[in-house]
Amino acid sequence: MNILLKILKWTTISIGSLIGCLIIAYLIYDNVFYERELNQIKDDLNAIENVEVVDIWGHKDITLEEISARLRIRDKGEIVLYGLSNDAFNYPDRVPITEIGGHSFTWFLCNGGIGPGIDIGNYGELGQLINKEFMNVKDVVDNYDYILNQIKTLKYSPDINHFETERTESYILVEQEQSKDQDPIFNLVGIENKFEFAETLTWNKSDCYYNKKK
Repeated sequence: MNILLKILKWTTISIGSLIGCLIIAYLIYDNVFYERELNQIKDDLNAIENVEVVDIWGHKDITLEEISARLRIRDKGEIVLYGLSNDAFNYPDRVPITEIGGHSFTWFLCNGGIGPGIDIGNYGELGQLINKEFMNVKDVVDNYDYILNQIKTLKYSPDINHFETERTESYILVEQEQSKDQDPIFNLVGIENKFEFAETLTWNKSDCYYNKKK
């Protein structure tokens, strides 16, 4: 009986130790490795002159993906950038933002896609309007006023902005309201209504998703 109790005792201790090690390993991974890139991006952003990181977050998967950040620029205002992680960062071709100066956006694409932001990069739908090349976040910060002034030339909701090139067609809805600091996909709550709204828009290209549905 004593031998059996000893076996049970050491078995319990071993299992407890294993669970403890797993918890410690998880905490180390979560705080050191899992969020390592996010913390590095946060440090790099805070190092930019006149910039304060108000909030930073990412899409939770095996690693943190699609890292986004809300920045406060001294004496100017706030901007929310996303796609800052290595897996998504593609400046100057793609420079996505979800908010600037209290302006948020909904982007409707010809292929049926809907996104909670705009792209001011070289290949973005607003690339020609902005007409500047942004190699890094500092370039965006330095041109905050210029970008915001260009955005203010667009139509505001309930009016909508139409963009069309030889290859693409899209609409952008500009609203004067703050977006939520969360994974961009969750800013599309009520997406069914947005799809219904997109179906009411006039799409000139015959191969647009919405025209094929008719």
